[in-house]
Amino acid sequence: MTGATGKQLAFSLLRVVQSPEEQTVFSHSKVLAGFVTETNIGELRGSRLVFRADDKEKIRAWLRADRIDPMTSPASFGTMSRAEAIGAGPDEKWAGKQVRTGKVAIKTRPGQPLLLDGREIWLPAKANVELSIDDSDTARMHQSVVVVENWLCFEEIGQLQINWSRAGENPLIVWRGGDQVLRADATMEFLQRLGAPVWSAPDYDPAGLAIAARLPELAGVLMPNLDVLRELLGNSRLADRYRIQLPGAARVLDEATNQDIALLWDLIRQEGRALPQEKLLRLLP
Repeated sequence: MTGATGKQLAFSLLRVVQSPEEQTVFSHSKVLAGFVTETNIGELRGSRLVFRADDKEKIRAWLRADRIDPMTSPASFGTMSRAEAIGAGPDEKWAGKQVRTGKVAIKTRPGQPLLLDGREIWLPAKANVELSIDDSDTARMHQSVVVVENWLCFEEIGQLQINWSRAGENPLIVWRGGDQVLRADATMEFLQRLGAPVWSAPDYDPAGLAIAARLPELAGVLMPNLDVLRELLGNSRLADRYRIQLPGAARVLDEATNQDIALLWDLIRQEGRALPQEKLLRLLP
């Protein structure tokens, strides 16, 4: 999941980690189900969600990373002032800022025009456009789409050192979205409506590949030269990140039929490490 933990999600996660130790089964909610899908922490089991003891510990670490005390009472947020909400949570979204639902962030690579509604739009290198998913038809002049997992790489797309040629001459670049402001579920619906071939630019780890495997119209995964990727994975210090993600992602990846997913899954499993895609920014040849 990208970005800070949203207020509604934090409420739900606090209830999970403050539940009795022996409680592992929870009622299904859209917010928690989205968290499980995006992070591979926990398990979707029919109409229920399962969070075991180790999942709860991962959630506590997740909350602490966003400066949220896992022992905070969920009910207390409802009575907080704006200033208190900002102090308790990671950013201004906790103070009740309206979510821009149903929109996606799009752009193109530097030197290429954004094609919308039959027009060419030339953006500065780090700029993007927010497009309503209801206007997805206006982007159909782009013959393919690249979904970028992390915001920094989306913003610095001209510096992302991967083999772009497979995605075509001028792909539409889309940020995958997070749980707040620009949402991942809106991006999924946008891709389904657009119907163009989709290429993933993910983190090279179990969770990143599992997210890529779920993308609609997936054509493949963009990556650097395999020897370069193997070397970077070998030098990565993120073995713990790989191990944490493995239980939730392994089944999805074992069942994946896309050739790129299978290839990268074999490579990442051999190395036993994770590689955030930010490591490919400004990478020297």
